[in-house]
Amino acid sequence: MSHTRKPLIGITCNWRLQDDEALVMMEDAYALAVSQAGGVPVLIAPNTDAEALAEMLDGLLIPGGADIDPRHYGEEPHPETRIVNAPRFEQEWNLLRAFEARRKPVLGICYGCQLLNVWRGGSLYQHLPDLEHVQLRHQRRQREESVPRHFVRIEPHSKLAQILGMEQTEVVSAHHQAIREPGKNLKVVACSPDSVVEAVEDPSLPFFIGVQWHPERDPDAPATRALFRAFVRACLEE
Repeated sequence: MSHTRKPLIGITCNWRLQDDEALVMMEDAYALAVSQAGGVPVLIAPNTDAEALAEMLDGLLIPGGADIDPRHYGEEPHPETRIVNAPRFEQEWNLLRAFEARRKPVLGICYGCQLLNVWRGGSLYQHLPDLEHVQLRHQRRQREESVPRHFVRIEPHSKLAQILGMEQTEVVSAHHQAIREPGKNLKVVACSPDSVVEAVEDPSLPFFIGVQWHPERDPDAPATRALFRAFVRACLEE
């Protein structure tokens, strides 16, 4: 009995120490979104051989997380910066090197979008509320609040616009940092109405896209389904 092959998509996990135990964890919405789009999610723990993973897996998803150490783009930490655990960051840095060398698809979400930018030599705004031009709420102030939503404008001739089939969409927002200077070969392809960068892509690669919003938290949205379907399809084509 034959089965259609499904691509294996690695998803990096958070890592933390708790009660003298090292825990690896991930919000299941990312794995569910990959599964619903036709892929097979493979959770990646820190300290795993990145080269071996890049050979075995068809694509890489870097999900949301804490903040990148700003020393990677030449700044000291802002008081509101909460630096991601080093084991996760180091694993992702090595994975990006390995996947990009093989031109395999990469999708970054929120922190993942920022990581793609810093990996390419770009910089970040460390705390959006400090900026006068940022008028929208991009992150809830406390957990009891609902997660903010706002619209983003998508560049009409971008790969992202082609994937989503639209030039504007409403998104779920949960971030206090965002791209400042785009990294090498990255093109800004979506922005919020207050000019915060909401997506970047490298048009020279088959699929190298970062979105600042959280599509996995809006699973029934047409834009979410289109993005994950395109990512899984690109992984299958590699």
